[in-house]
Amino acid sequence: MLNRKDIFALGFMIFALFFGAGNLIFPPELGALAGTQFLPAMLGFIVTGVGLPLVGLIAVAWVGGGISTLANPLPKFVGALLTFALYVAIGPFFGIPRTSVVTYELGVVPFLSGPSQTSLMISSSLFFLVTLYLVLKPGKLLDIIGRFITPLLLVALATLSISSIMNPLSTVQQPAPGYASFTDAFIQGFLQGYLTLDALGALVFGVIILHTLHARGLKNRTVQLKTVTRAGLIAAVSLILVYTGLGFIGRNSFGAVGSVDGPSLLQQYADNTFGTIGLIILGIAILLACLTTSVGLVTAFSEYLMSFSSRLSLPITGTLTTVLGFAISIFGLNTLLTIAVPVLMFLYPIVIVLIGLTFIRSFLKRPSLVYRTTLFVTALFSLLSALTSLKVLPGILITIYKIFPLTEQNLAWLLPVLVTFVISSSIGHVSKDSIPEKRIG
Repeated sequence: MLNRKDIFALGFMIFALFFGAGNLIFPPELGALAGTQFLPAMLGFIVTGVGLPLVGLIAVAWVGGGISTLANPLPKFVGALLTFALYVAIGPFFGIPRTSVVTYELGVVPFLSGPSQTSLMISSSLFFLVTLYLVLKPGKLLDIIGRFITPLLLVALATLSISSIMNPLSTVQQPAPGYASFTDAFIQGFLQGYLTLDALGALVFGVIILHTLHARGLKNRTVQLKTVTRAGLIAAVSLILVYTGLGFIGRNSFGAVGSVDGPSLLQQYADNTFGTIGLIILGIAILLACLTTSVGLVTAFSEYLMSFSSRLSLPITGTLTTVLGFAISIFGLNTLLTIAVPVLMFLYPIVIVLIGLTFIRSFLKRPSLVYRTTLFVTALFSLLSALTSLKVLPGILITIYKIFPLTEQNLAWLLPVLVTFVISSSIGHVSKDSIPEKRIG
């Protein structure tokens, strides 16, 4: 079992892996939009933006593996396909190059006369060289990220957040349309937390955490579960405090800035309050947030590639992954975003349902039936949502799809999946219980 100091370091490491570019931008926007309804909006954001990833992390420790292990009751090719899609979409074709581009746009460009292809290439090159250096020291991740980088990141974020509370740029504004009541604000925050897609990252980062624990000699499944749960709670509390602090920046700056754009709120607040030093602090926070996420994603994808052949080593796969991430960040990120985001939105409901089923699998009489039917319905509605966002779904199907509740919130899958689960699990119990009776008769 890790001592208390190591568990805190592990918790900070988990926090750093989750806290990336989007996590830095969403809360200020939410704070600006919510205004006087800040509390319910932030509560909703925490439920899905912190709660879902934490549950996902625990699910990985619960079964001792990532998405392919969670999908064990499904046919093997389905689990393999889901694993491939998740790692590719959240890795080199979206998550990894995005960390570099955001670092450049928010952390470097403010100090230049303007963006250019040359400065982007230099920034991305340096960013991925540092990423690769950290990736090639997997045994040191806990020490480097958990004990050094994360505390520095938290200090930078705390400096900006606390100052916004002590020295607000403006009075708190009235909530935007859709945030007027407690319930409305909570729902909006809930949806924004949902759209962070961090539950996907939990299945990727959870495997890294298990490997870290294994390298530290913690091989017992029960001990791993307890350790991940404790460290995960530390990470969750840290995320809640940081999200709330960043939300206050948006809440207390919107009246002066006049924009709900997260980067604008952060940059103008830092500049107006601290000047160049403030922009430097913000740049450091952005760099560290994106760097730790990049390290986690590159490590996860590299280890995934290694699972295909014993001839592949971490230096080979790590180098290949960072080169691919660099190339896409320079030449093709904007084009890929139009495809990657719908793919991620397709995968997200599937991952959420898989996580939920994981904790009740042992109570299901026929888990294979429940998994196949429930996840088929989930995938169907997720596919409709993805095709709708790509604007390739025929009009008649769009009309039918929009009949279902919560379509506008990207939650049209929820009610059909719940109904399917209830029916399939009931069939499992009825068929199982009725067999002895038929034999007796």
